[in-house]
Amino acid sequence: VKNVDTFLGAFDAILDREQIERVILVGQSYGSLLAQAYLSERPGRVDTLVISSGGPADYKPAWLVVDYLAIGLVRLLPDRSARRLFLNMLQKVLPSGTGEQADWLEAIRYILMEELTRADLISHFAVVADMIRKRIVRPEVLRQWQGRLFVLSAANDPTQDAGDSARYERLFGRPAVQIDLGDMGHAGLLYDPDSYLIKLEHIFTD
Repeated sequence: VKNVDTFLGAFDAILDREQIERVILVGQSYGSLLAQAYLSERPGRVDTLVISSGGPADYKPAWLVVDYLAIGLVRLLPDRSARRLFLNMLQKVLPSGTGEQADWLEAIRYILMEELTRADLISHFAVVADMIRKRIVRPEVLRQWQGRLFVLSAANDPTQDAGDSARYERLFGRPAVQIDLGDMGHAGLLYDPDSYLIKLEHIFTD
C-alpha cells in the first residue's frame, strides 16, 4: 500500500463484503492514524472511534520532511540495515519484559527482520505522508461527526503526552473520553490482553 486511497478502498471493500454498514473503529498505535483518516473520509460509517496508544493525527505539512527522509533512508540502506533501523525505532516504544512479553518481542523482531519486505517498510511511511500531503484528516469534518470518541492512554507510553488532550479537543471540537491504561505502556493488548480487553468491554457495553 503506497497511498491512503488504497487503504480506504480496501477497508471499504472488507466492510461491504461483510455487509457491515457502521462500525466501532479501534486503532492501535500506527493504526490509530489510519482510523482517524478513515473517520475523516467516511464519517457516516463510524459510530465510535477508539484511539489506543496513539496521538492526534493533526500533522502539519512540515512532517512531510520527516516521512520523506525515512522513505529515502529505507530505499538507500542495505536491506538488513533498513530492517534494523525500523526495528530500533519500534523498540523505543515497546517496553522490555520477561516471559510472554519477551516472547512477543521476539516474534515482532522475527517478523521485521525475516518476513517484511522493503516495500512493506516504505509503505509504513508512505501512507502517512500521503495523508498529510492530501490533508485527509480534516478538523471541519471531525467536528461535525456526532459519534463517541475514546482515547486509551498509559502513563509510560512514550508516544503520548499531556498535551494530547488539548490537541484532540482542537481536532474534534470536543474532549475525548480518556481511558487510563495504567502502566501497560504502548502495547497493552500484547502484554496484558486480559486487562486491556476489560477496558474495551467497558466502552462496548456502556
